[in-house]
Amino acid sequence: MVELEKKISGDWIELKETANDYYSLLEFLKLSPPRLAEAAARLRLSVEQGIIEYKRTCLSPVLVALETARYKSLAVEEMRTQETSLMIILFTVLVQRLLAAELLPLSKRSEEKKSFGVEQMHVNVILADINSRIKGNPALRANSAIKNILMQVQLYNRENHKMRELLPTIKPEMQTSFLANFTRTFDDIIGSIRRNYLFLLQADAAAERARQEGFSLALMPLKELVPFLTNQARELARMRSTIGYAREDKYKTREVLVRLYESRHDILRLVEDEVKLYRRMCQVARQYDLDGCALVAANGFRDEIIAILEKQARRKEKA
Repeated sequence: MVELEKKISGDWIELKETANDYYSLLEFLKLSPPRLAEAAARLRLSVEQGIIEYKRTCLSPVLVALETARYKSLAVEEMRTQETSLMIILFTVLVQRLLAAELLPLSKRSEEKKSFGVEQMHVNVILADINSRIKGNPALRANSAIKNILMQVQLYNRENHKMRELLPTIKPEMQTSFLANFTRTFDDIIGSIRRNYLFLLQADAAAERARQEGFSLALMPLKELVPFLTNQARELARMRSTIGYAREDKYKTREVLVRLYESRHDILRLVEDEVKLYRRMCQVARQYDLDGCALVAANGFRDEIIAILEKQARRKEKA
């Protein structure tokens, strides 16, 4: 597999040339605003373990697809989808590396209430987060904001059922007015869901600020992460290049992908080792609750990267 190794090496060399400059990296990977916004939304859903949870979640479908290759050939479009997924994870890791290397500044904490991009957030994303929270802690059903959101969902389902039931009985010339009335109702319901979700996120942020008071990413020796994140990026780049080679070459595709799946422990170990590295950095920063401090780091990187991705997505949309 000499050609494969050449591709892996060549792709990594090209990527490394852009890795120390955020805008060069963006230009090289050519990520669209929807891709950036999608990555930010997935990061926002990583509420339990921050950037670590995000990496695990994003890698999961890639590994499932590679496992499938053990039994049948993957379609070209499926391979292209997994290449794109790996590119987005890779970009996230390289942005994290830029933050750790102090080549991108950490954001300044603001005490003002943020909008968190809720107005542009798809309602399904909001509901997925709510359901995830309830699954982890059923007692959250008693939270006023969550209770209101669940009530609005029930109202939406009732109104939607009523609309579908009545629509066939409405005269054609009256249907536009009929549907407009329901559209206003649905807009009101969605607006209420968003307002309650915003209230929930702002309450979370306030609690997080109180918990982290006096400690943040800025107090950690982040430069210790740079070699580690470089290795993480290199492994992700190897996976992406291998899938790209299999997609383009079409010769012994399954064999290439199966070998890649069998090496999955390399990237999984690098993701899990990140937590251990956070704990060591917390010791250096003289934080004695190592688990709590490691979580601050994981969530801190998540929040920093969300802010960067959302800002870039908005900037590209205006351009």
